[in-house]
Amino acid sequence: MVQIINEIIKKSKKKYKILIFPETWNLENFLEENIFLYPNYDVFPFESIKISKKINASRINTLYNILNQKELTIFTTFHALSRYTIPKNIFKENIFNFSLNDDFSINPFLYGYDKVWNVYEFGEYSHKGFVKDIFIPIYNNPIRIELFDNEITRITQFDINSQKSINNLKNFIFIPGTEFIYKFEKNFYKNIEKLKEKYHHKDIPIEIEKFETIPGLLYEEKNTVLDYIDLKKTDIFIINEKESIKSFYERERENLEFISSDFYKIIYKEYSGKNLENIINLKYKSIEIDKHNFIIKKIAHKKNESLPILDWEDLKINDLIVHENYGIGIYKGLEKVKTTSGEKELIKLEYANNAKVFLPVERIDKITKYIGDKDLVKIDKIGSSSWQKRKKKVEDNIRQKIKELVKLYALREYTTGISLKGDEDIEEQFKKTFEYIETIDQEKAIEETLADLSSTKPMDRLIAGDAGFGKTEVALRAVVRCVSSGYQAAILVPTTILAQQYYNNIKERFEEIGINIELIDRFKTLKEKEKIIDNINSGKIDVIIGTHALLNKKIQFKKLGLLVIDEEQRFGVFQKEKLKELSHGINVLTMSATPIPRTLYFSLTGLRDLSIISTPPFGRIPVETFVFKYSKKIIRTAILREKARGGQVLYIHNRINDIENVENSLREIVPEAKIIAAHGRMPKRYLSKIIKMFYEGEIDVLISTTIVENGIDIPNANTLIVDDAEKYGISQLYQLRGRVGRSNKRAFAYFLYKNNLKTETMKRLESIKNISGPGSGFKLALHDLEIRGFGDLLGIEQKGHINNIGLNMYKEILNKTIAEYYSKDIKQQVSEKIDLEIKGIKMPIIIPEKYISNPIERMRIYREIANENKIDNIENIKKDIEDRFGKIPIELENLLKYTKLRIITYQKGAKNIEIYDNTLIIEYKKSLDIDIKKLKKHSRKFNHFPEEKKIIIYTTNPEKTLFNLFYS
Repeated sequence: MVQIINEIIKKSKKKYKILIFPETWNLENFLEENIFLYPNYDVFPFESIKISKKINASRINTLYNILNQKELTIFTTFHALSRYTIPKNIFKENIFNFSLNDDFSINPFLYGYDKVWNVYEFGEYSHKGFVKDIFIPIYNNPIRIELFDNEITRITQFDINSQKSINNLKNFIFIPGTEFIYKFEKNFYKNIEKLKEKYHHKDIPIEIEKFETIPGLLYEEKNTVLDYIDLKKTDIFIINEKESIKSFYERERENLEFISSDFYKIIYKEYSGKNLENIINLKYKSIEIDKHNFIIKKIAHKKNESLPILDWEDLKINDLIVHENYGIGIYKGLEKVKTTSGEKELIKLEYANNAKVFLPVERIDKITKYIGDKDLVKIDKIGSSSWQKRKKKVEDNIRQKIKELVKLYALREYTTGISLKGDEDIEEQFKKTFEYIETIDQEKAIEETLADLSSTKPMDRLIAGDAGFGKTEVALRAVVRCVSSGYQAAILVPTTILAQQYYNNIKERFEEIGINIELIDRFKTLKEKEKIIDNINSGKIDVIIGTHALLNKKIQFKKLGLLVIDEEQRFGVFQKEKLKELSHGINVLTMSATPIPRTLYFSLTGLRDLSIISTPPFGRIPVETFVFKYSKKIIRTAILREKARGGQVLYIHNRINDIENVENSLREIVPEAKIIAAHGRMPKRYLSKIIKMFYEGEIDVLISTTIVENGIDIPNANTLIVDDAEKYGISQLYQLRGRVGRSNKRAFAYFLYKNNLKTETMKRLESIKNISGPGSGFKLALHDLEIRGFGDLLGIEQKGHINNIGLNMYKEILNKTIAEYYSKDIKQQVSEKIDLEIKGIKMPIIIPEKYISNPIERMRIYREIANENKIDNIENIKKDIEDRFGKIPIELENLLKYTKLRIITYQKGAKNIEIYDNTLIIEYKKSLDIDIKKLKKHSRKFNHFPEEKKIIIYTTNPEKTLFNLFYS
């Protein structure tokens, strides 16, 4: 933080310190203990977009801490200070302390909480069976409350990624989730009616959801945050007074301009807040600070090793599925059937000619969701040999490719490379220039990479991870290790813009530690290129960044020790061949945004060194995504909202011939903004200058073609607008959206279309909205019709095969094949499937709907149980289910027991078990590990048929006998 601000806070002896900043400054980077943020809303009044949960939480958390802290500092703006909020006395009355055995009959919705299925963000709650989850803004983790009727029997906090409890509590404090408490909605309608009568606006429709930014309408008393504070015990400091006042009036003007209805303007003026004069008249000190002197502070945070729950396997009605025996069919939902032993739940599947297959839920492991090009798929016919032939063809292809790869990577083990030991002081100095805290995955990837570089074997490591998850930093640590060991490093990227981006982002950091860095791209003149090549060849340049220009024959590195390749799959065949020549015998680090399933991770590590970065940077918020018909009003609102908070906008228009028309049109729509267009046919130096201006914040809106798709990385650009979005593939839209939302600010992406769209096109555009949050890159690869898949990472051509059998079946075959070529360690890490069915079980083995009502969640848990192959893990699954949903019912207890029995009998050699009225038939693979004494004790008689590998047991209760023989 700026030293002057630290001194202000330290010198003030008052209980409260209020620092008022200009509206456009991003204050979240500068928060420390006992400093609280009270920000302005990040949406315009009456907008259909909800206020960010993070901003709601900051505001309500600050109000709570004003009431409960001995002393504190508040960072805010004039606009936030002047807005009405929940009155102090009402807020106090709605804070509750709860302990074990207390009655908890509160409906969180009435206190501003949003109901969801799984709780991830502040201000959300869920109710599942006997368990309520709620994310109260004053806690770092959400609270889980287990109830008997309404009595609290257990309180824990839980992790948002794994959804598992992490610690027990004896009590907790409940506060409202927002300032807009629906409990008081009667006042809201009463005040609206008064205004209607006063101003003669009788027929104006009112939607209460649009009034979140006007909490003053709910309460009789009008309070701002200043009413919470004893002003005699407060020091007020205005930072850059003129700019702060000017930005207040600009925001007010924009708010009023945005409100198109006269009646809504009246509501805003009467109920939104006080005039600025009310604050200016208070005693304050004015302080001038250069905004650019603010230093982003590394935010320490709890390191969380849990993984998000991904829903990529979740089945919805009419999704395509792959059954390992019958092939590709259609999922038609869950059906309940009554049997003599009670209710059973079956998975209904449909095949060609309307043929139906009913699969017991406990054998859900037999099916997977089909992922591939649905347009090329034919539904399989039951009884046809087509499915088995397609599977066999894929198996043969994979086996051949893996054989070649095993030989190739075995050769690497015996090749001597360059061992890079580095310089500890230089590496530590560089590490300190990194602005953020490393994520768990980043740390691991850095450790693995540096260990590779230290060895005498040439490194060939792949860093895989979503856009913006920190792959570049791993590469830079490797570069510093290389250069500090006395070698040169080359960074090869697919586009000129990406090369420039790299250079701009890291030049200053490298120069600080004495590393000489240069860029070679098409913007350089011939004379400049010749000089750079001479300096590379003579060893004067330590690090060179470039596109395929780096593959120029004239470049002969004096002492190349490391080659970093970003997005190798985007280079052409010829360029890849040149890369092979260049990389022979040296250390190679490749980066890819192609997501890799964790389930495939262990088997892939057998073939190449691989690091996965799946943890998003701390504070990263998913991009809010909208699909709208083209509208000047939407464009104006989006640009003004971003401009109001000091941010920048990327506007994508992918036709160069009329990009100037778009530029002129946007200048008419938003004359207040500085707007410039950029495209690949511009003079090189002019394009370079525009990108630099945008990077330095001199441009509000950059109109560009998709040249920015894999290049622009500007944390201050947090709104994206794409016109003619229907003309892009999902993959491309996702890559474009990845250009914004790279800071801790909420980001917005607007995908606009001009004409009425076909249903399928609309569905495709809408699907991008669901691809967000943790693991979204992986969801994208599974959604996208132009799937790249993990096969490319190994050099296996696999697109056609994936479409024939689906990604999951392909993955299963690949897993199995790789395991065949490796030691026990690798085989154990590749999960063995329990291919055994116990037919004729009579006890009810389902998850009751009244216990878990959401069918997708039930299917998810059925799958998790059915895919498990270790007894201990079944116990862990049981604990997790009880933790999330409460005490397990007998039917689910039976399912878990049944699954354990399957695992045990399979491990003891059984391959098929059938139960009849008085008979138990066990078929086995090679031998059956069975206790003869137990067998004699729990049966009337038995017959063993060694040649048929079968035992027939006669008993009055075969189900009980089976459990007695194998289950203890």
